Amino acid sequence: MPPLPTNPDIRRQLKDRLLTLSPRAFEYFAGDLLTYIGLQNVSVTRYIGDGGIDAQGDLIANSGFVSVPTGVQVKRLRQNVQRPDIDRFIGAMGGLFQHGIFITTAGYAEQAKVKARSSPFLRVDTIDGDQVVALMGLHQLGTQPTAGTSLQLDEDFFLAFESQASNRPTQIANAKEPYQVAPDVEGGSPTRPEDDLISMRALGYELRVDPYTVQDWVRGGKLQPDSVTRVGQRESYFFRRDRIGAIRTQLGLSSMPASNVEWRQAFLDYARSRSLTKSYKPVLIKAILRLVNRHGEIHIGELAREFHAFYLQRQRDNLMTEADGPLKKPSAITPETVQKLIIKYPLDRFLLQHFLEYDKKAGIVRFAPQLWQELRFYELLDVQTIADEQLRYYYERLG
Repeated sequence: MPPLPTNPDIRRQLKDRLLTLSPRAFEYFAGDLLTYIGLQNVSVTRYIGDGGIDAQGDLIANSGFVSVPTGVQVKRLRQNVQRPDIDRFIGAMGGLFQHGIFITTAGYAEQAKVKARSSPFLRVDTIDGDQVVALMGLHQLGTQPTAGTSLQLDEDFFLAFESQASNRPTQIANAKEPYQVAPDVEGGSPTRPEDDLISMRALGYELRVDPYTVQDWVRGGKLQPDSVTRVGQRESYFFRRDRIGAIRTQLGLSSMPASNVEWRQAFLDYARSRSLTKSYKPVLIKAILRLVNRHGEIHIGELAREFHAFYLQRQRDNLMTEADGPLKKPSAITPETVQKLIIKYPLDRFLLQHFLEYDKKAGIVRFAPQLWQELRFYELLDVQTIADEQLRYYYERLG
């Protein structure tokens, strides 16, 4: 489970804000959430009035050899999920799926958890409201930093879903009380592909690029969104989920690695890339390889100090550090500032590529398990040599 945001107030505010979303806006949020949970080939399959399957996708093993069809139900509830809710979900999946994920903004009664764990027909994983909020914190969804170190709600994040919902008529028959589980109703029609939309941020996660890159593609005419909404002065872009593969091909992007071997190759290719606007990436790589332990882990504070030390040494040697930005004068900034800088960039790029994971609560950066178990010692030495070569190339280019 990802760590919860440390401030209990922001956790409560996130839960409360999810409960105040309109039903259709919440469904757009839930569609995005499935992307971050890790399902692949997701499609919304909800039927009008259906109390069963809201979406489906594939849970793919790290080896790439096993793909498990998975049914999903997402319920925005104030009260705990009860055993009959799990019974209905299992019944709706019968014969269609081998695995299910039940997601709620509340919690689970003990009998509901027992039923989910002990079903003889298929496995059901349960995700509660605390875990939803933890996932939002991990991917910085719905919050933004204040002037200090605390977080506040990013109201524009939620309003973008509301705006999108108001642009398109709902296909879902909502009860007067949206926090009750609806009975199963047969004969509905599936959600149309043109209504199965994901946000710009979720698309960036799927494509393994940051959302601002997607924004630049749209504004530069390289990528056409399927829906544009406006919240205040900010435009929000939404894309059909069934376009993701075509967009990836159009932009020449690689798909998510399907096996541990492919993860290793993708990491090595990324490390070799000379697409550098600053020196941060190779410096971070050198710092990681110097500090990583046998479990593939590094403490973020130690990583920041090692990263900072590279620039301090260049400054002492009267060498170029950076052309601009805070590391142009590295002795003028604190280790805490450096830590914030590398979390924002370049560590964020490695997180987007799913090569690294960052446990904020523990302060630990670690290699993704599927990558760490494949990397060989000689390959890490090769990556370090590549980082040195990239830095020489970068500073020679700066002149």
